[in-house]
Amino acid sequence: MDLGKIASPFFLACDWIMKLAYVNILWFGFTLLGGVIFGMAPATASVFTVVRKWIEGDRDIAITKLFWNTFRKEFIKVNLLAFTLLVIGAILLFDIYFFQNMEGVLSQILHIVFIVAFVNFVIVLLYIFPVYVHYELRVFQYLKYACILALSNPFQSLLMASLAGFSMFIVIWNSALFLFFSVAPISMILMLITYRIFDKIQNKHGEKTEESTATARATM
Repeated sequence: MDLGKIASPFFLACDWIMKLAYVNILWFGFTLLGGVIFGMAPATASVFTVVRKWIEGDRDIAITKLFWNTFRKEFIKVNLLAFTLLVIGAILLFDIYFFQNMEGVLSQILHIVFIVAFVNFVIVLLYIFPVYVHYELRVFQYLKYACILALSNPFQSLLMASLAGFSMFIVIWNSALFLFFSVAPISMILMLITYRIFDKIQNKHGEKTEESTATARATM
């Protein structure tokens, strides 16, 4: 029996587990550094940036340095994006609550319409950070491109929602995993799926995506 062949996958798995756990701890630390409210979005963008580099094949990056550089560079822009999304989500939830308490057929129809809109909004959110770290766009364009990708890739959207939901269920079920395996594994899942979509788009349109204004981020 070749113990080397058995040990190699084991050590590789352990290495990935340690990396994900470390990035997850960084997410908590930098979220706190930003005062939670303003730290969560740039910390999440930093996680996705690290994961994107791994997927591109750069497995030996200086994780802490890249995390900090992304956090600092994207702090204002990604917080503007997060605030925009928060406002949209709040409006949709308000509309759902408002029409739920109104009488009449039209109100009930609008209630259902806004529920559907909110569900689609949540699905779009799954694409936001992968799009953010992969493309260099203006703030409002990220939402537009995330919508396009979510609607044009229904199977991948359903897969992402299912896997993210299952991962969150596991973490909630076993709260001991929260500190080490909450944000980072989910980010890896979402980035793996969306990166294949990005590759498909690039192969189809060359260096362009749906519009010429969308350009892939340069390697940091």
